Amino acid sequence: MGRTIRANERFGGRRAIVIGGSMAGLLATRVLSDHFDEVLLVERDKLSDSNEARKGVPQGRQLHALLKRGVNILDELFPDIVAALLAGGGQALDVSADFRFYHFGVEKARFPSGITAISTTRTFLEREIRRRVLALEGVRCLDERDAVGFTASEDRSRITGVRVKLRSGEGAGTEEDLLGDLIVDAAGRGSVAPKWLEKLGYGATEESMYKIDVGYATRIYRRPEPITLPYKAIFIIGKAPESRRLAGLFPIEDGRWISFVGGLLGDHPPSDSAGYLDFVRDLPSDALYEALKDAEPLGDAVTYKFPTNRRRHYERLERFPDGFAVLGDSLCSFNPIYGQGMTTAGLVALALDDCLREQRRRHGSSIRGLSKRFQAEAARVTDVPWMMAATEDFRYPEVQGKRPFGQSIMEWYLGRVHQVVARDIQVELCFLRVMHMLEPPTALLAPTILARVLAGGFPRARGANV
Repeated sequence: MGRTIRANERFGGRRAIVIGGSMAGLLATRVLSDHFDEVLLVERDKLSDSNEARKGVPQGRQLHALLKRGVNILDELFPDIVAALLAGGGQALDVSADFRFYHFGVEKARFPSGITAISTTRTFLEREIRRRVLALEGVRCLDERDAVGFTASEDRSRITGVRVKLRSGEGAGTEEDLLGDLIVDAAGRGSVAPKWLEKLGYGATEESMYKIDVGYATRIYRRPEPITLPYKAIFIIGKAPESRRLAGLFPIEDGRWISFVGGLLGDHPPSDSAGYLDFVRDLPSDALYEALKDAEPLGDAVTYKFPTNRRRHYERLERFPDGFAVLGDSLCSFNPIYGQGMTTAGLVALALDDCLREQRRRHGSSIRGLSKRFQAEAARVTDVPWMMAATEDFRYPEVQGKRPFGQSIMEWYLGRVHQVVARDIQVELCFLRVMHMLEPPTALLAPTILARVLAGGFPRARGANV
């Protein structure tokens, strides 16, 4: 059942404005529609009902993973969406039984985990969410508009709106001030909000950054019929620091496969057909090569590069303006190979919902103080996925940056976990629940799991496969 809110719990007569119409912006708009009478969604691209990738989402044609926690969030916000995704060709996958998962030098055990994720293209998933968001009462889309600055109260203590510039058509280049009670920045990595805030006297926003230099190439194939593979999907991550390569193969709508190959720290795949397959052949597992060597490609490979993990610490600003909130990649963008981005955006959107409900209970119609409390909560929610990604990325000594406290101990213990999951289903199930953000990483330190890991694991149950 989705979240509900009574009429007397809304901030009646108020307007919220969301900058950015990608996943984070759509989820924020969905949440805000429960609390505000009007929500304006401002997007620089032209939004249509097509299933085409947008220029403003350069990674839109790449493989995107929707973790199980992300599926649960979408189901909570849009109770019919899982059925719609499956009806439209999305594939339900048991994250263990349906995968051949090579990681850290071993093949993970395969068994029915009960954890089901959904595999679709990013464009199909985003279109289905966008349809539902734009159909909500009070939501209005203003596309083909650039956000070019804030408007603020005379004492600059509150953001009062956003200035937008029309990108095309009659009146292109003209500017307009859109006024609102809460302005949400979901513009993505290209957000310039730190500069706008500094110009208003809020000081520099502290950032955590480290270069990972990920590059990958995605290609679509026709799924062969009949499929002879004893599994539906493949995921390969080389053992750090010896290997920098990773790859995957997932079923998607319209009887297709989506294949991606990638590498960290400059070990990037080529996009030409021969080079692509050669890169696949040199992966630490031959599973993907055996699947693709005779498969029919449906187009050229599409490349994408992600240079740097970056997190903006708005919660550390001594002062933060009322009427403003930041989420999505505008707040934190981390290594995409772990598939945390969309799920984290959903978690932060739910945190915004919780903060708005609490604000209404405590302060009635006033939203004063909401923004600073929300940014603190958004930071808390982001801590876990950021730490999880950083712990794995810092296995590579070439990655420069401040390593998390206890990095060497975490590396050793998680390395042992990665080995044990090849034979111990109980440990693997715990690992998968953490990986899909259903449990915190501390679940791997529970006494029963800790004992099994330190003992080297116990043999898999009868009937499990590798």
